[in-house]
Amino acid sequence: MKTSVVDTSVVIKWFFEEKGSKEAQKLKEDHLNGKLKLCTLDLLLYEFASAFKNYKSKKIEEKDFRIAITTLQSLALSSYSLGFHELSYLFNLSRKLNISIYDCSYILLSKKLHCPLYTADQKLHSAAKKVVTSYLI
Repeated sequence: MKTSVVDTSVVIKWFFEEKGSKEAQKLKEDHLNGKLKLCTLDLLLYEFASAFKNYKSKKIEEKDFRIAITTLQSLALSSYSLGFHELSYLFNLSRKLNISIYDCSYILLSKKLHCPLYTADQKLHSAAKKVVTSYLI
């Protein structure tokens, strides 16, 4: 089974219809059908909550957010944490690519797992493709 890393910009498209949602849904379906193992960072949980809180000025009801959390959990994405031993590399890579530590951490995970990164973030994609295989959806 192939493995891929997804960032929050992809995952959020599973819950809100927007540009790239069709491609994001295909990744999710392949994961659920056992064709693809989707991996992410534990950072996704914080970014996911923040994205719901701030989504395009829409007020998301708490009950809807709880449903989204349950749905996300049921997808059983493989979640990874970065270790202290990776922080220096992350810091230097972030400086070299001129992107946030948060975005760079997805690149690091992709590199660590030797698999492609899927993102809907143009800036992250542009930086990531210098280091790993990256797909913009």
